[in-house]
Amino acid sequence: MLRDRRLGFIALAMVIGLVAAIQVMYFDRGIIPGDAFTYLAAGERLNAGHQLYALSPGDRPVDLHPPYWTVPLLSPPPIAVVFRAFAMLPGDAGAYAWWILQLLALGTSLVMLARRRPLLLAGFMLVLSIPTVYEIGVGNVNSILLLGMILTWRIVVSGTERPAGAIAALMTAVKLTPAVLVWWLLVTGRRRAVVAAAVTGVVTLTVSIAGAGPGTHLEYLRILSDKTAMAPSPLSLAGMATFAGIPASVAGLLPTAAIAVGLLVVFLLRGRPAIAFGVVVLTMIYGSPSVSINWYVLLYALMAPVCWPANVVRERDAGCEPPRASPVPA
Repeated sequence: MLRDRRLGFIALAMVIGLVAAIQVMYFDRGIIPGDAFTYLAAGERLNAGHQLYALSPGDRPVDLHPPYWTVPLLSPPPIAVVFRAFAMLPGDAGAYAWWILQLLALGTSLVMLARRRPLLLAGFMLVLSIPTVYEIGVGNVNSILLLGMILTWRIVVSGTERPAGAIAALMTAVKLTPAVLVWWLLVTGRRRAVVAAAVTGVVTLTVSIAGAGPGTHLEYLRILSDKTAMAPSPLSLAGMATFAGIPASVAGLLPTAAIAVGLLVVFLLRGRPAIAFGVVVLTMIYGSPSVSINWYVLLYALMAPVCWPANVVRERDAGCEPPRASPVPA
């Protein structure tokens, strides 16, 4: 066993060297975490009393990319409310402070996985080398979502529920697709986690409305239904289907269909929470019409059930509480 772990860490070190080499080439353009600046600009607009989902004179420039996005922010308002604090730092410091937090979150996730399954992580990192490089460079929230996914699984397996629900709710507040994780908690019988998620969601929404205004939240709902605000990205299911020749009117329905199918499959697999958790990860990625290459770092979360396996008992026939994971030592 010790020999296998040593071989695993050797393989992991080699893959990390490869990723580092690619990263150096990527950073040849300079260290500019673009998504962090997008979030920072959103916080600055709120601090200035400007519209969140439109640019006003004097606002920090934001990279728009028609037709894939024509609004300066695709995320829900809570992320902009969080960045009101970052925007109080001088100059661009807020963006780089967030970038450091993102790197810490990604690093923490990888270290947690490496300690349990170094060889498996080496394989994942080799396959996900390009998404990992992009995620390190752009300052996206996905690194924090990845850590949240791993912690949610780890907390549930340890026998604790409420913190997992709170984490899932906070993740949903900044990027809607993690709502599938709340559904997973519900159908697998984590009732205390669901209650915690509901309470956290209400508190988060209250803070968000106070920080961004109710009108901003209504505007976000309008943007979600506005086809001119956001078009399917090339790596989304809709984008790939369009590239394959499927009519855009049909292809555009695929992300919504992915969410519906994902929710159904998670429900059907509620007695096998580890597999259902994997379906949650895939649904979070492909249930969105806007998918970038760095989104695939979320696939690292597929390792969580392998690193911290759960011994599941069979669900009672009488319709009682669904199976729970037995505590597993760290």
